Amino acid sequence: MSEITQLLGEVRAGDGDAWNRVVALLYDDLRRLAQRVKAGAHSLDATALVHECWLRFADGGARGIADRAHFFAVASRAMRQILANHARDRLALKRGGGARRTTLDDVDIAADREADELVRLDALLTQLARDDERLVRVVDCRVFGGLSEAETADALGLSLRTVQRLWAQARARLTALVEA
Repeated sequence: MSEITQLLGEVRAGDGDAWNRVVALLYDDLRRLAQRVKAGAHSLDATALVHECWLRFADGGARGIADRAHFFAVASRAMRQILANHARDRLALKRGGGARRTTLDDVDIAADREADELVRLDALLTQLARDDERLVRVVDCRVFGGLSEAETADALGLSLRTVQRLWAQARARLTALVEA
C-alpha cells in the first residue's frame, strides 16, 4: 500500500493531520495537472485552480478518496466543475451582472469566447453523462485533468485498451452532439 493510500485511509478515519500530509505530497502533482489544463488557455490561473480544488476536498470531499489514482480522477472532475463555474460567472458579468465596462480588447474577446466554449462543453458532457457516465469520466481525466491514456486508465481502474475505446467513443459522441 502506498503512502498516499495509507494516509487517505487515515483521513477517512478522521485524522486531519493525515490530510495535511496528503496535501504536501500531492500538491506539486496537482499543480502540474492544473498547468496542463491551463495549456488550453482557460482564464483561471493554475494556482487559483489548484486552490479551488483543494477547497473542494477540504469541504469533506477527501473522505471518499481511496487512493492516489482515485484522487486524480476526482480532481479532474473538480477542475471541470471549477472551470465551468468560473466561465459561467464570467459570462454573467459580460451580460450585465453589475460590471460596467467601457472597452473591449482582444484578450477580453478571446476569454469570453473561451468561456462560451467551456460552458457549452460542460453542457454537452452533462448531456453525455445521461447515456454513459464512463465516457464523461474519461473526458474529465483527459481534458480537465490533463492525464495521459495510461494515467486515465490507472485513475479510473480500467484497462488501457478500454480507456482508448471510451476516449474514441466520447470524442465521436461529442462531435455528434455538436453537429446535431
